[in-house]
Amino acid sequence: MKIVAIAHDPGGANAVAATVAALWAAGTQVEAYAKGPAIHQFQRLAVACTPVSEEHQTLFVNLTGDILLTGTSQYDEFERDAILWARQEHIPSIAVIDYWANYRQRFQPLNNPNAEPTFPDIITALDEVCAAGMLADEIPEKRIRVVGQPYFAWLIAKQKCRKSIFKLPENILFASQPNANEIEILHILIKVLTDYKPLKKLLIRFHPRQGKCPASLNLLAQSGLPFAIDESADTLATLYQQDIMLGITSIILIEAALMGIPAGSLVIGVDNTLITNQRGITIPLNSSEKLREFLYFPQYGEIEEQFVEQQRDADLRVAQLCNTII
Repeated sequence: MKIVAIAHDPGGANAVAATVAALWAAGTQVEAYAKGPAIHQFQRLAVACTPVSEEHQTLFVNLTGDILLTGTSQYDEFERDAILWARQEHIPSIAVIDYWANYRQRFQPLNNPNAEPTFPDIITALDEVCAAGMLADEIPEKRIRVVGQPYFAWLIAKQKCRKSIFKLPENILFASQPNANEIEILHILIKVLTDYKPLKKLLIRFHPRQGKCPASLNLLAQSGLPFAIDESADTLATLYQQDIMLGITSIILIEAALMGIPAGSLVIGVDNTLITNQRGITIPLNSSEKLREFLYFPQYGEIEEQFVEQQRDADLRVAQLCNTII
């Protein structure tokens, strides 16, 4: 049996790459193909892949396999074209959902969003909330399997040991992001940290679309706080060195939480759109007082523990699904 794995967007690529790693560990033959942003994500997870050019249609001319495993993409037709190829070849197909949003849109053509979706045979769901959202988006129930998110399982497997709750966080990472009230939030963060004596270093990581924001850097320079800019290519390596993670609604917050690092979402004057804030995985901080409380008492909730257990080994479950679909 040979599985063909395909991905383009970063989120889907992480989920597919984690599954490919689990399949390889089980001795299953897999050919992985990555296009665009997915290439870096496969490299980041140390999973080998064949890079695909913009003209991806040529890949399907001589491609053979027994099962198709894909992510989903918002800005490219790679996965949708792969699902059509699998359908034409009478090959079973599985698409892995990586986040709680835009379920039906993931399978609709970019140039014709009103067209009928190109559904694979099976679509995985992160949890019951995700599955309910799929049904509400008119995805056929018979195609849905609640198995978790493989990349989340991969992160959980790399969880760092949590420090004693009696030791206050000393190294703090702040993830900035554009168009999210980031300057106003940084003002508040600096004001709170000025009186936070345990602080050794504040590390700031700018969003790729943002660049090094001069206004943010000026604020930090004038604050007198010990700070540095995180310019590492591997976000996870940086996270592993931190005691606590702060951001706005960045996906990095979810990665931090699943790695065992307390993650606070600064939603002060910002719409609280991060679904994990509602699930107790990341912690919404909507005031200076809530931020101070989180710094001194970065606790973990029962809901988070339940979610972690639910996601643990999701990569193995998707791998098993691949092996039983034929």
